[in-house]
Amino acid sequence: MRKWKLVTQINVIFTLVTLVIGSIFFVTLSMVVRNTRVQQNIDQLNIYFEQIQSPDIPYNQYNGYAIYRNGTIQLPLSSNYGIIQDAFPTYASLYSYYWYNWRSLSNQSSVKTYDHHGVTYYFIVSQSSTQSGTVYIAFTDEAYLEANPSPFTALIQASFISMILIGNIIILIWSRSIVDRIKHLEAEVGQLGRNDYAIPVAIDGHDEITDLSLAIEKMRQEIELNDKIKSEMLQNVSHDFKTPISVIQSYAEAIADGVSDPKEAIVIVKQVEILNQKVKQLLEFNKLEYMKDPSEFEPVTIKDIIMNIVDNQKFRTDLTFVTNLDDSTYYGIKDNFYTMFSNIVENALRYAKTTIEITLKRKKLTFFNDGEPISEKFIDTRFKPYEKGDKGQFGLGLTIVQKTAQHFNLNVKVENVENGVLFTIEPL
Repeated sequence: MRKWKLVTQINVIFTLVTLVIGSIFFVTLSMVVRNTRVQQNIDQLNIYFEQIQSPDIPYNQYNGYAIYRNGTIQLPLSSNYGIIQDAFPTYASLYSYYWYNWRSLSNQSSVKTYDHHGVTYYFIVSQSSTQSGTVYIAFTDEAYLEANPSPFTALIQASFISMILIGNIIILIWSRSIVDRIKHLEAEVGQLGRNDYAIPVAIDGHDEITDLSLAIEKMRQEIELNDKIKSEMLQNVSHDFKTPISVIQSYAEAIADGVSDPKEAIVIVKQVEILNQKVKQLLEFNKLEYMKDPSEFEPVTIKDIIMNIVDNQKFRTDLTFVTNLDDSTYYGIKDNFYTMFSNIVENALRYAKTTIEITLKRKKLTFFNDGEPISEKFIDTRFKPYEKGDKGQFGLGLTIVQKTAQHFNLNVKVENVENGVLFTIEPL
């Protein structure tokens, strides 16, 4: 079964909401109108009640009256008694109702109601202030309301229907505009892969769809940049592998032809070590895309890792290592931390003149080397894969550092300081 279109969903929801809210409003307003109408009926009955106390009592088709005087009910023919004849078919019944409900009245008139077989009757009863023992009774049903219907009900119904129709037309026009923008954005997203993410996404408006377009455009730019980086990286990797392979091939052929001394095979060994290191970096870089789930992270004592790295390197170089490490821990995976810190140390070994200082204090880890300052234009691209260094060096080491730090919610930066270069790593 095909799902409803977005335009249809919006119109259905609007109609349902309008029906619910409109029904509540209609019922509430109907009650207010009803109460107002009842008050109108009572008001006209009050006017009639004042008239029946005069010598010349007018005939009224909507109201009737009776006079209780000296123990008897006087009900003139002109009193329109038929209005309440179903409720009080005899004078005795009206008298009995009066006796049990109104005989204790003061001179002040009071309106009372009586429901009989679904019909509401209204009475005004008051003792005469001038004639002792005389009680005036005015009564009516809802004939006055029926003869004078209120235009409000029909008006409310027409307004309610108009509100739904006009609202749906407005919603239809608005929703079609929104859907058209979404479809246009969908079409542009569909074209991204076909044009190699080279054409920008069109952005218009100032709403959430605009925000979505901006997010897609940002994603397009990142994909385009990543594709460019991958392309450059592939070229650099090819170049980086080509040199040691060429050296290995030339020395191997020279030794095989007897042109070169077999002792020079040491050159081949060194080039193989270089290739091995580069392969390890590539494998490590690829592993970053498949890092373990954060649920498997654990606290790792950084001091132990740093000392292990220093012990492995200090006898392979004439540089001096200076360490000042507390017992701070990072949350993550030990092997990944080892690779990350090793890459920074190896970078420092390449550039340092005499000293490498490693400090860890309150989770802030710094690597200082007294090498030459990094050019400012190069700092921004320091972590780009296979970015060429100041000494023409290519590599993935610092890219691995950055990606590992991001995965473990660490911030890593490099900056020129007095007499050297400083790498800083600390939690975000």
